Amino acid sequence: MVHQAAQAEDISQARIESASLRAVVADNAAYGKDHRRGYSGLSELYHGSSKRSIFVPAYAGLNYEHIFSGDSASYGWNIFEPRVATIKLRRVGEKKVELSQERTANWPLRGRLSYELAGEDAVEMRASFRPLEDAWKKHGYIGVFFASYIHAPENMAIHFIGRSRPGKGKAAPRWISHLPASHGDRACHRPAGSAWDPAFDPGFNIALVKGVSEYEYLYPFYYGVSHGKVFIMMFKDVEKGSELRFAQSPSGGGKGNPAWDFVFLAREYEIGRDLGCPARAGYRDFRGRDDGIRTWERWAGRKVIRPAGGSD
Repeated sequence: MVHQAAQAEDISQARIESASLRAVVADNAAYGKDHRRGYSGLSELYHGSSKRSIFVPAYAGLNYEHIFSGDSASYGWNIFEPRVATIKLRRVGEKKVELSQERTANWPLRGRLSYELAGEDAVEMRASFRPLEDAWKKHGYIGVFFASYIHAPENMAIHFIGRSRPGKGKAAPRWISHLPASHGDRACHRPAGSAWDPAFDPGFNIALVKGVSEYEYLYPFYYGVSHGKVFIMMFKDVEKGSELRFAQSPSGGGKGNPAWDFVFLAREYEIGRDLGCPARAGYRDFRGRDDGIRTWERWAGRKVIRPAGGSD
C-alpha cells in the first residue's frame, strides 16, 4: 500500500530492493550531495551489505545518453539531448520504476524505460522507442546509446566471447578482454555475422559509436569485474532489422572510471511503431567466466558453445 501513495507523488528518484540488491532509479535531475543533473537510470546499485555502488556517484548506469542518425544536419545540436529533455519518473510496482520522455528538443523519439529487479541479483530493463516523425531518413537508421559509468574498477576491461572481424585477425571464437587505449579508440563491437556498419557524414561527433573495433561478439552479453563483483550486461530477442553493439571507454566517467556501454540500432523502423529489445544487468559476487555464461543461458534460453581455448 505504501507504493500506491508513491505513484501519485511527483518524485525524481525511487529506491527498489531485492534479496541481494539495493538500487535507486533517478530521472535526470540532481539529488543529494553527489548525483549530478543530466544522468538518469540506475543512479545507485549496491550488492549485499556493500556500501559501494558499482556506478560513479555523480553519474549513473543504464543512462539514456544519445540519439543519432549520422546526418551532419544534427551535428550542431546537443549530442546529450536525452540527458536534458524532461524525463518523468513513476513507480509502477514494489520493484519496478518507469521513466518516460515524450521527445527531445530536436529528436521526435518517444522513450519508455522501465527498470525492475528480477530474482535476487539482476535488473531487467525494457527500453521502448517510438519515432513520431522521420528525422533519420538520410542514412535510414535510428541510433540510441546507453552508458554505464563504472566507479574505479581494478580492471577496466570488458570481457565477451567473440572473434576478429573478417580480415582483421583470428577467426577462431575466444574470450576477448578489451580495453581501448583512449576514448573513442576501437570502442564499438558489432555482432558476428553483421556485414553492416552505420553510415556517418564526415565529422560525426559521437566517438564511442564512430570508433569501430576489430572484434565482433558471438553472444549478446559482456561482463566487467569491480571490487570482487561482476557486472554482466545481457541482451536477447533483438528483432530483425535491428542490431545491438557493445561500446566502451577507458575514461568515460573520468580518469580510472570506464564506461561499459551499449548501442541500439534500428535499420527497419516505421513512424508510430515501437522499437527496442530486452536487456538485463546482473550484479553479484564474481564466480568466474562460466558463471556468466550460465547466467545468460538461463535468461536467454540459448546454449553457448564454450571457446576451445585461447583468449585476447
